[in-house]
Amino acid sequence: MESNPYYSREELLAFGFSQVGDPVWISRKSSFYAIRGTLGSHVRIDDFCVVKGEVSIGSYVHIAGFCSLSGVAGPLVMEDCSSLGNRVTLYTGSDDFHADSLAGNTVPADMVTTLKGGVRLGRGALVGAHSVVMPGVEVGDAAAVGAQCVVTKSVAPGAILVSGAMRCLPVGRRDVAKILGLVERLLPGRGQGAA
Repeated sequence: MESNPYYSREELLAFGFSQVGDPVWISRKSSFYAIRGTLGSHVRIDDFCVVKGEVSIGSYVHIAGFCSLSGVAGPLVMEDCSSLGNRVTLYTGSDDFHADSLAGNTVPADMVTTLKGGVRLGRGALVGAHSVVMPGVEVGDAAAVGAQCVVTKSVAPGAILVSGAMRCLPVGRRDVAKILGLVERLLPGRGQGAA
């Protein structure tokens, strides 16, 4: 049994990451499949996360336990200082539940209707526990998605969403300039400009 609870840089590169920052704390209890992408510095991925496909993670990123990051149908990007609460799922591909078709990856492709699109979490953005981000969604810089939201449309920079009545409701705004200023202070040259 390996005594170190975290994957080594060499192991992470072997999974398919083309770049791995330092330091990183990636739990050995997490799983990686068909990886293409990068890991920044000061990245923490907790136990029982599943990461697959084209996934690029910036610096100072925390991904809490039981998250699923699926970059199989498009690029999935988590910018610097973004974070995910427990059991968050990010999808770049999903069955279309409105379509008159079958569903699932075991069904022939001509019988399935799939939604596809890259997902991006901006700098300083956070997504709360048990939330789902659907294909093609961008969560803007410094935006906050509360727990148990299903996000089907892009979220403006600084917006705050909470769940309610089976949809996400905007309830306020965060100070984008202040949050990006903190990113800039932590990572000079990377916190400026709007996404």
